[in-house]
Amino acid sequence: MKRGIALSGGGTKGSYELGVWKALNELGIDYQIVTGTSIGSINGALMATGDYDRAYELWSTITMEDMMEDGINLTDTIEGMYDQREAIGPFLKKYVKNKGADISPFTAFIETLIEEDKIRKSKTDFGLVTVEFPSLKPCELTKRDIPEGLMKDYILASSAIFPLFPMHKIGETTYLDGCYYDDLPIDLAIRMGAQQIIAVDLHTSPAHDAYAKRPYVTYIKPSRSLGTMMNFDHALLMANARMGYQDTMKVYGKYYGYVYTFEKESMEKYRRAMDHFLYRMTELDLLVRDEMPVKRFAKKSEFNKVHTLLAERSEKEKMSPREYFLAAAEICGEVFDVDAAIEYSMEHFVETLHKKLADAELRQVTECIIAHKLREPAGLIAEVKNFGKEMLVAAAAYYAVQQDTLTSKEILKLHAMFPKELTAVLFLMSLETNR
Repeated sequence: MKRGIALSGGGTKGSYELGVWKALNELGIDYQIVTGTSIGSINGALMATGDYDRAYELWSTITMEDMMEDGINLTDTIEGMYDQREAIGPFLKKYVKNKGADISPFTAFIETLIEEDKIRKSKTDFGLVTVEFPSLKPCELTKRDIPEGLMKDYILASSAIFPLFPMHKIGETTYLDGCYYDDLPIDLAIRMGAQQIIAVDLHTSPAHDAYAKRPYVTYIKPSRSLGTMMNFDHALLMANARMGYQDTMKVYGKYYGYVYTFEKESMEKYRRAMDHFLYRMTELDLLVRDEMPVKRFAKKSEFNKVHTLLAERSEKEKMSPREYFLAAAEICGEVFDVDAAIEYSMEHFVETLHKKLADAELRQVTECIIAHKLREPAGLIAEVKNFGKEMLVAAAAYYAVQQDTLTSKEILKLHAMFPKELTAVLFLMSLETNR
């Protein structure tokens, strides 16, 4: 049975695909076909030759200067663009002149990176997607379809993300980036004979929802945003590669988690906490249901906002107790600003949460909030700069539980107004059984 890898386009987000490749190597998963669009065609060409070390060198050393003259990072913050304000003028002048960025460095970079002879001799088949202009005719090409000596040109054509990059001309034909037809070429992999596909998306929302649900497709996508498509910040590229590794290991059951990454073995010690969390959820279900004036109207719809938040983490119709517990852990981690980029044992994760809760200033502020009956005095919170609003509300509610002063009425208020914070509190309460 042939297995194909389909790689998405997405510019510098492509470092994520390096992490996926590392995980597949560690898992011993082989493949016979690789297809790619745009940056996926570049990574795919390296995957087709099995040259992981070369790919790692690419992503660990690549700079803006390797891509374009007088380039700028397309950051997703106003501060990032402000820091580059002096570079924007020269970039725009060359952009207008070249009908796109001046990518002569990128062309030279591909010339040294891609080894056409090695790709053609590889037992792994390779294909890419580009689009003819102005007809917008899609071109799905395998290495056998690409004329000798033009492999690099067609990879450049697949990567011609107009209007940022200029269109690429081969002979008398002009080409656009393959993303204008198919950003994740699963179809091409199937046409090339793949019966199982590992699809690597670079977007948090699947490019192909239907394929993501097929039993013959293993769909891997980022658990968090990868940033913009043209940001060469080295720390970001390596963080995205690490995310690709983590997400792949989670898909194949080596780690647990949705946005966070948890070691499987560490979950065994938290079975009692898991049971206790489910018990707390049954209590909350009943409390919310009893408040409904007419229960008949709520029979078919979800009435527990905490459950809605938990269910949003999973693509399953029904979550297991472990998945429910992990989803609550992640929401608690977000509320208390726990770094999602690293791997955790559950013990380490819980220890990190308790360190946050033990902060003396946080405790002092939350005591004031408790004294105001969780009314969250606006003036007080506005003056606190070190903690987010979610953290303050959740910590205050948790300490109220510790003091046995959190009433059913206040729990219902939290459910109505602060379901995320209430989820964090319920998770923290469940951990008491493991102490």
